[in-house]
Amino acid sequence: MSRAPDAIVVGAGVVGSSICWSLARAGLAVRLLERGEIAGEASGAAAGMLAPIGESEEEGPLRRAGLASLALFPGVVDALRQRSRLDPELEISGCLHVASHDSAAEALAARARAHAALGLAWLDAAELTRVAPGRAAPVRARGALFSPHEGHVKSPLLARAFAAAAETLGAEVRTGVAVHGLLRDGTRVCGVESSAGALPSGLVVLCPGSFAAECAGWIGPEARLPVEPVRGQIVALELPPAMPRPIVWGEGAYLVPKRDGSLVVGATVERVGFDRRVTAGGVATLLRAAEALLPAAGDARFLAAWAGLRPDTPDHLPLVGPWPGVPGLVVATGHYRNGVLLAPLTARLVADGVLGKGWNEPAFDPARFAARSV
Repeated sequence: MSRAPDAIVVGAGVVGSSICWSLARAGLAVRLLERGEIAGEASGAAAGMLAPIGESEEEGPLRRAGLASLALFPGVVDALRQRSRLDPELEISGCLHVASHDSAAEALAARARAHAALGLAWLDAAELTRVAPGRAAPVRARGALFSPHEGHVKSPLLARAFAAAAETLGAEVRTGVAVHGLLRDGTRVCGVESSAGALPSGLVVLCPGSFAAECAGWIGPEARLPVEPVRGQIVALELPPAMPRPIVWGEGAYLVPKRDGSLVVGATVERVGFDRRVTAGGVATLLRAAEALLPAAGDARFLAAWAGLRPDTPDHLPLVGPWPGVPGLVVATGHYRNGVLLAPLTARLVADGVLGKGWNEPAFDPARFAARSV
């Protein structure tokens, strides 16, 4: 890239990579910087679920955004396949949200009735057994909410496909470049200080995931990016032969069948700082929950276990938008358990905002947490 780009995106997880692609698709010259590798943090560890009904029990901005982003996936993935020649393995498998007790059954059945227009259906215990017979049937289930349009992707492949597709549109993707500050022209941000030197740009988009808090000092002495890492441990088992195609989501675990013949079991929720260790207790908890939910999982061969750090905010909603009082700076972080699901919508929100079409999700506005920044 011979001239300063229109935008520098910092962080090549699924959120940063999707924003790079969206801005490049809009005709901007974009540079994507990543201190490690693409999808090297939470995006590389995620199970890749696209399940807004399960992630948000109540009506509100998170469910609304999740459903809107889910609807974008088929078109986005088709575009990425054509551009990047990578397949993110999108599976609209449906999801069985299993009720293990009567009160959960009542709540899920009510949700099915309220959202029948989304195709949601309540399956009683007998109907659930027909969908998942024998040892593939969730045990002690009072029934399940079936959500036919939910599914999953291979999260690392999705992030890499976004970055590769952006490169075909002229974006520059640089890994192994650590950003450690912002360039300023008065109050305006006009680039970044990095391990590769000063890199000017017209706009900077910060997508630091769980490491957002350490970037606050770049913005100003009183700036606040309230993002906390939350460890999620995940186990992979060999896919049981009787496993139903849909995701099975129950108390204590979700089970995601993947194309490679694995069954992904997740995930713990642990506030342990930046500790990425896989622990015996975490793995044991997941294995017990998986077998309690689906007896066939107990006979499955153990394949692997890993952990990632999700970026959470105090209200569990992401920060997406311009930083108040600091022109030229946009933040996109804090997606917690929904970074993969919300990536297409986040990319669209940022592109629309940058292009002057407005920032169209006020619930995600970083100003709700920002103190005086300069």
